[in-house]
Formats: sequence, C-alpha cells, structure tokens
Amino acid sequence: MSENHTFVLQQVIDDLLNCNNSLESPLLKLNYFARLIKNEELIQYTNLEINGYKGTELPSYRKTVATLNVKLQAWHNFHVKELPISMLDKPLIEKLSFFDIHDGIKVLENTALKAHKNESPLLISELPMELLAFLQPAAAKLYKTDVELQVISAWISANSNIIIQILSTVRSKLLAFTMEIADHFGYNIEISSFKKQEISNNNTINNFIRTEIINNGNGNINNTGDDTNLVAEITLKSGKKE
Repeated sequence: MSENHTFVLQQVIDDLLNCNNSLESPLLKLNYFARLIKNEELIQYTNLEINGYKGTELPSYRKTVATLNVKLQAWHNFHVKELPISMLDKPLIEKLSFFDIHDGIKVLENTALKAHKNESPLLISELPMELLAFLQPAAAKLYKTDVELQVISAWISANSNIIIQILSTVRSKLLAFTMEIADHFGYNIEISSFKKQEISNNNTINNFIRTEIINNGNGNINNTGDDTNLVAEITLKSGKKE
C-alpha cells in the first residue's frame, strides 16, 4: 500500500448522515483508517461495535433498566408475576438490574428491523436454572399462599426500543467524532504526512474518542429520525465546522 494513501473522512460522514445506510459501513471504514494510522483505541472500539462486546465492559448506551418476571407454581396452578429486583441479595441486584446488549451492530440492525415488522415490544433473556433458588425467598415473601410456592422459571425483559436508541447513539457519536477529526486534520488525510507525527496525532484522536464516543462532551449531537431522514442538532463549543 502506498504511503501517500489518502483517507477521505467525507465518505464516512456521508454514510452516517444517510440513515438508510448500515452503520457497519462507516465502522469498517474507520476500522481501516485506524489500522492505517495504528491507532489501537479506534481499532478496539470499531472492532467491538462490529463484532460485539464479548467479555468486555459495555458502554452505558448499551444498557437499559430490566424487569424481572417469574413463573410460579402453587400446587396445580401457575402464575406469571413481576418480582422486584430490589428484594434480592446485592449480587443479584447488580447482575439483574440492567439488560445488557452485547451483539454487533449488524445483528442489532436486523433485530430492529424484525422488531419493527413484528411490533415486538420486549427483549427477553431467560435466567439459568441455578439462579432460581436465589429468587425463591423473595417470591415466597411477596406472594403469600396456603401451599408451597415454587419458582419454576424466570427471565428479565426490556423495551425493544433500546435497540433503536443504541443505533441512533452510535451514529451520532461517530458523526461527532468524525467531524472533529475532519476539522482538525482536514477531510482528506495524507497517511504519510500523518505518520510524521504519529504519536502526537494519535493522542489527539484518542482524546476525540474519549470525548465524543466514550463520554458526552464537546460537539454532542442530539438527533431524531426515521427510516429515511436524520435531523441532527449539533452543538459545538469550539472551532469551525464546515
């Protein structure tokens, strides 16, 4: 590959502004850019969003409040009831309070499409059988019966709209991040020139990653949109933006 290769950030921005385009495309382009400039933070972030967060701490936008439901058996009768997570022991409260979304971006886009077609309001994750015994005391305390009450299954659920929100959040964060890079280095980055000050330039990009992707900072974007349009309100605190 030529050292004079130019990476065009405008292509990434165009992909992000078109909500009909998959987020996988700009993520792959930024992953490619990160490998050209040997930026490990950007490589890691784009890899995780593309392939999924497996055994890795999730960013806050990939978590949502969970609801715990149990199926109870009382003699020959069966009931499905909500069980307040606050009634459980502390380790279970920490484990079950949030519904975590680990899947890669393409899987999330397909899930959002299916949820839209089927109008499915909930995401559901079944709890393993070995946890059921730990739910038993809280269920027995909350639901009084004349016969023995048994928790026979349990699951946590969350509103499926969290998937749409994740996609919107990733799109807005990537847009803010890419615009910061473009403003600082120009929309066409000559890789050979970039590598002359690779360490300092990558430190600048890492700062943008932490500010625009990991945290909420300068250049935040609040956006609303549907399947065909994106309306972005961009608040910039410093510098010029084209």
